[in-house]
Amino acid sequence: MRPNEVSLRKCAIGHRPAILALICFTSVGLALPLLASESPSIDPRQALAELRRLGTRKPFSADSPDVYLEPESLHRFFTDRIYRKLQGNAYFGYDYDEGFLLDGNQVQIEVLKDISAGACCQNAYRVALEQALQAQDLAIRPRAPNQIGVSIVGVERHETPSTLPGVMVEAYLRNNGQKKSFFIRYGAGHPRGLPAAIRLSAEMLVMQIVSRAGTSHYPGRALTRPNVPVKRGK
Repeated sequence: MRPNEVSLRKCAIGHRPAILALICFTSVGLALPLLASESPSIDPRQALAELRRLGTRKPFSADSPDVYLEPESLHRFFTDRIYRKLQGNAYFGYDYDEGFLLDGNQVQIEVLKDISAGACCQNAYRVALEQALQAQDLAIRPRAPNQIGVSIVGVERHETPSTLPGVMVEAYLRNNGQKKSFFIRYGAGHPRGLPAAIRLSAEMLVMQIVSRAGTSHYPGRALTRPNVPVKRGK
């Protein structure tokens, strides 16, 4: 699969490069006010308007280009029921939350596989995911109630005029005790190459886990944001 989601596109192309740079930062959880203060030439009102437009959530089946451009990446991990539930957009990914909450600070990697052409990223992704979990003080245990499942469904190995090297993944988080899950399909690209994109993808998934933790259940330190270099417009 060629990850064609806009989340993999270079942030500094097009006629609004500076705003797109803000969008790429914000998509991994960084605050817009901080970025606006670092880029005084950007009109915050224009940036917010662009974010609102791009943040509109739509059904995956009606909005994602992969449905008709990359059908071979579908139905190999998620089921039809999940695809019908996914909502989001090509910038921020598509997700469906049944009410997953992180219970404690122990997790298990239940499934991790690479079903993309060539299947070259499974081991690298596992290492990146384990490191990202450990960085957030989440202990990996084989019988932990918090389960993680990841399938790499697409890989872009090289930079192209419209995409960065990156991966497209489908993933679930499940609380086995509460029987509640969270499903997400998203892309992550990086100008420094595929290994950096894999690390970013794993960090983004771990951010989803920690963001669903109550303070009484999660004794770890404050969430650490991934370091994402973005080309800024001139």
